[in-house]
Amino acid sequence: METIAFQSLVFSYTVYGGIIIGILYDLFKVLRGKKRHEGIITSIWDILFLTTVLLVAVWAIFSSNYGQLRAYVFIGFLVGFFLYEKILGKICAGVFYFTKRKVISFFKTTNSLFLLPFKFLYFLLWYPMAKLVKFIRTKKKNLNKIKKIPKILLEQNKKYYNLIIRRQNRKS
Repeated sequence: METIAFQSLVFSYTVYGGIIIGILYDLFKVLRGKKRHEGIITSIWDILFLTTVLLVAVWAIFSSNYGQLRAYVFIGFLVGFFLYEKILGKICAGVFYFTKRKVISFFKTTNSLFLLPFKFLYFLLWYPMAKLVKFIRTKKKNLNKIKKIPKILLEQNKKYYNLIIRRQNRKS
């Protein structure tokens, strides 16, 4: 038979487990973003969250009472989660959102600094080439007209050629 001290220890472990689950819930909510994704992305995030919650719950149960499930264990998880949501939820969510914005800003800044030499090379090499290609495309119509001149001349002179050949054949 379990003593009240042992049961209170197990209850406190499960309350801590509920608080950790609440923190994980806010963390996954921030990482997932405010947009509602459809399909496979949502399923992957949900499976990842549920797996993490399961690991936390198994850790709390096995580290406190060797895997025995009692009603106060589930009550402890619920109490821990609701205590976190009411007391620390908004503060931790704000910290997570702030951290996410700063990390994204850092990577955007780092990315732009990293891409600076490539942008320089683009404007040094590729940009003039693109301008040249655009110029050639605009002048392509004129080039096509010039390219058709020999064909047009041959077609127009073909009838004269046939006349000359026929006259020479008649004379001979």
